[in-house]
Amino acid sequence: MNRGDRWIIALALILTFIGVVMVYSAGSFASFIHHQGGGYYLQQQALRVVLGVFLMWFCARKLNLRWLETISPWALAACCLLLVAVIAVGHTSKGATRWFRVGSASLQPTELARIAAVVFLAALLKRRPIEDHGFWRGLVPPMLLLGFVAALIFKQPALSSAALLFATGFTMFFLSGAPLRYLAIPVGVGALAVVGGVATHPYQLKRVSTFLDFVLHGKLDAQGAGYQIDQSLIAIGSGGVFGRGLGAGFQKLLSLPDAHTDFIFAIVGEELGLVGASVLLVVFALFLWRGLRVTARCSDPFACLLAGGITVQFGLYAVANLMVATSLAPTTGLPLPFVSYGGSALLVNLAAAGILYRISALNGEDEALTRSRWAREGA
Repeated sequence: MNRGDRWIIALALILTFIGVVMVYSAGSFASFIHHQGGGYYLQQQALRVVLGVFLMWFCARKLNLRWLETISPWALAACCLLLVAVIAVGHTSKGATRWFRVGSASLQPTELARIAAVVFLAALLKRRPIEDHGFWRGLVPPMLLLGFVAALIFKQPALSSAALLFATGFTMFFLSGAPLRYLAIPVGVGALAVVGGVATHPYQLKRVSTFLDFVLHGKLDAQGAGYQIDQSLIAIGSGGVFGRGLGAGFQKLLSLPDAHTDFIFAIVGEELGLVGASVLLVVFALFLWRGLRVTARCSDPFACLLAGGITVQFGLYAVANLMVATSLAPTTGLPLPFVSYGGSALLVNLAAAGILYRISALNGEDEALTRSRWAREGA
């Protein structure tokens, strides 16, 4: 097999390594309080990294994209069944029912569904291009399917995950060649769904109103719905240029909830400062650039849409998490890809990075065949 874009693997591993270090630093105090030992979260994350790296290697070296395209409907159907089942019998935490849990092990079907939806949309849009089949036969069926999966995710409730899935689908519609006039419909439907979701969930409405008060009037409910954002800003601001030092942050000492998960970037800013936070952002930007580069070089529509969907999804999750940590968006509960503590998300992200590498390798084979053909014709 032709060598793929090794930068994708290298950058994913760098982000994962940063994540392991910061999970230990950000979660050591909470680990000691809740699990009688400061290394619990580190051990759990390290085990997941080992499994995730194996999945990345398998997807990068062994995965058959034609097989993946063929099984995509069945994979998405299985994920939808899991989404239904988790609502009925899943583990509830902080008002959301999103996990299957057995002992210390857990599975979050939303993470599987978001990548399965991207794979299936890529296969469907390849077989039925929107520009060839028109609005009703080309765009409406995949949009309804995407809406169905997003609705199952929203039911948990996980409004932010559902919204980002819809945004990923919108980008894939655009990449497939859908006319801009067609895309106004999914944008409008998605916006109405988000507004309706916020309006029907009081805690979401409170988060949004708190955010708007902060943006419009400079008022932050630091003892209520705005507590996490306030503590996150304190952490980032106190880090200065070079930070307090790795492991020397204060906000993780029960001041900032979810310091090792949703708000891990705040701890990066506090302990490693502007310099460390900037390095992390540069690594993310390079990873997204390489993903877009792979997308641009694809000759196969399925591979192009799959690479584009995966890359855009990475970017959306990263931007959403960073915006929350820096008070540019309401609290969402989304993890920072590769970096935040988590099981299902990390495994899916590493596997997706492996798929990107696999696509880049196949792109290289296609380019080599083209050069060989030109050489023969020239001779």
